[in-house]
Amino acid sequence: MMMQELMRVVESMDVEPRDRENLRLGARQLRARQRQERRLEEALMEIAWSRLC
Repeated sequence: MMMQELMRVVESMDVEPRDRENLRLGARQLRARQRQERRLEEALMEIAWSRLC
């Protein structure tokens, strides 16, 4: 279930072009979003790596 949820979040982040979105967001919101994306990517890689081993 966690993998499906992470994939759904990642797919929803790609809906709108990031450049236009970045212009609308304030610096604090942008940093928060970048932290969230980094955490999601790390979680996806951890899941993928654990399945390989």
